[in-house]
Parts: sequence; C-alpha cells; structure tokens
Amino acid sequence: MNKTVEVRILIEKQIKELRVKTENKVFVISDKQDEKYLLLEDSEYEIIPSNNGLMINDIRFPSPIFLETVNPFGYIVLNGKRYQGRIKIKNSNGLIDVIEHIGLESYIIGVLGPEMGTSWPIEALKAQAVSARTYTLASLNKNYEYDLTNTVYDQVYNGHQTISPAIIAAVNQTRGEVLTYKGKVFFAYYHANSGGHTTSPSTAWNSDSIIPPLRGVKDPYFKYSPNAYWECYVPSSDIIKFLLPYAASKKNISKIKEIRVLSKDRSQRAIKLLISTDAGKFKVDISNLRKHIGTFDLKSTLITRIEKLKNGFKFYGRGWGHGVGLCQDGAKAMADKGYDYKKILQFYYPGSKITKIEEIYDR
Repeated sequence: MNKTVEVRILIEKQIKELRVKTENKVFVISDKQDEKYLLLEDSEYEIIPSNNGLMINDIRFPSPIFLETVNPFGYIVLNGKRYQGRIKIKNSNGLIDVIEHIGLESYIIGVLGPEMGTSWPIEALKAQAVSARTYTLASLNKNYEYDLTNTVYDQVYNGHQTISPAIIAAVNQTRGEVLTYKGKVFFAYYHANSGGHTTSPSTAWNSDSIIPPLRGVKDPYFKYSPNAYWECYVPSSDIIKFLLPYAASKKNISKIKEIRVLSKDRSQRAIKLLISTDAGKFKVDISNLRKHIGTFDLKSTLITRIEKLKNGFKFYGRGWGHGVGLCQDGAKAMADKGYDYKKILQFYYPGSKITKIEEIYDR
C-alpha cells in the first residue's frame, strides 16, 4: 500500500491511574514542550491526572502527552496489556483517557485473537481479517478524537495480548484487502453464530442501511458449534423489574401470566414480545429485554420456544449475537470443509467484492 492507514482506538476511558511498563526506551512527547522526556527500558511508571495536566511519577506534564517507543517495533505495556502504537494520554475532566494511534494491519492482528481465537482454521481467520479490516475502514471518522472503542460495541481489542503465527499469517496473506459494494466499503458486521439465518441491520438496529451484502442468508453451517442452541431461565421477578418503566401509569405488577412472540423478521428472529400480566398486556422490543437479561444469557433474539415454569420462564433459542453479516462459527465450519476465505466472504456478504484499499481509500 502506498499510504499507511492509521486507526485511533480508545483503549481506556475515565480511569484514575495508568500503570506503564516499558520493554524498551520510550519517549514522552508533548505538543506544549519542545524537549522529549525519556522513560527507561524495563521500568515501571504511574501516570495520574494533576489539575489540568498529568503526573508521571513526580514529574508534571501538560495534557495531552504521547508515548512513543524508540524502537518502532517495540511495545509499551499499559495496565498489563501490550500495545505497539503511539499512545495518546489526556486529562479528561480530572480522569485519564488513553487513545492508541496504530497502523491498520497491526490493529487487525490484535483484533483477530479476542474476536475469533488464535488456533482457528487459517481460511476462517483470513475471512475474519477482511471483515474486521472492512469494518474498521468504514468506522474511520476524522472529525472525532478516536475511530473505535476496544469493546464488543465495536471490535474487541486488547493490544497484542492474544496473537499467534496463524493470526499473523492470516493478516499478512490478506493485507490491504477489504469488502466493497458498488465501489464503497460498508460496515461488514459479524457475530458468533447465526442460528441458521443471518439478518439485516434494519431488523437488528432499526437501521436504514440495507444493501444486498447485508440482507441476510440461510446458513446451514451454524449447527457445528456449541453456540448453535441455547436455553435461558428468567425468574418472573426479573421480568417484572424489566416492565417497571412500561407500567408507570398502571397498577403494580405482581404476576406474569404469559410471554409470547408477537412479531418476527425474515430470519425468524423475534422483534416484539407480548407479555401478559395481572396489570395488563405489554408489547416490548425483544432487544430491550435481551439487554436487561444479559447478552451472554439470552444469547440471541432467535427464540424458538418460551416455556412457563413455576416461578419464571425458560427461553429456548438458536445462535449467539446480533446475527448480521459473517457468522464466525459458520466461517470455521466452512473452512473445515475446505472452503477458502473468498468463498466464505461471498457466502455471508453476497454481492460484495474484495478490493485493495489503495483502490478506494480517500481520507
């Protein structure tokens, strides 16, 4: 690539202190000071906010500061995690925000481990690398201080804590490759398990951005995973607590009589539930109930059955995650069956095209 793409990741937000461990020599650079300050190799430092500035051990610096390794391939350990990029540290209303400025390919190496695993088949890892790279490029926003967070709300990223030779090979073998539709990158969403059919952003998040690669496909590859089927027991007391904002103008709810699926999308995911109580009936968005119960318990909105028990309800369902775009378990199953990453991507994002970044990049 002729031009290096830089990504800015919010890796710490509103923390009271930052522990820094150096492996090599590290420069502390401030826009408001001409000279550089040197942190010694194999040393530990503590950074805390001080008035409007920052303290490194007992030395005060104006905010923000940047940490840069003298060795361009060196690492800085921040709160126990290893980072390779240029680190921006700022005093934000008396607390610390940390933003890593890192090259795109180095960032993708850090995403693959937490998002997919270090030992998955190489073709699945390559498909994930292209998806993550595409999602990242679609997220770049020069009008904002950072492009992405390091959480499940964007892409899980812990620096270079979880990497392997297979991950590095997957990134290098797809270097600079992204998905496009009609010449433009798009948010190439992905999730753990589709439950048998992927869905569209319009259903998952009431988004208007429906393009053919994200309309959803029937997926026979989901079933080769322990994430394919799930069940979740929810006490009636927890459902009553969830309904409190809905029942503000009605009498108190003391009993849940029935829960049933009121509407579904094309992929058979529930959209709305009808909850019958001794204080009336309530139509609720399943996505809100899932957030309330927890996405690790109520793993998806693809609910196949709801069973009434003595003191609660048992939900049965398929899949894990929002269901849009690439199914990670399906990608693994396809790779195990001998499909290459291009076939995997074409299956989950039909109508998309693999394109080199330099053909479309303009930031």
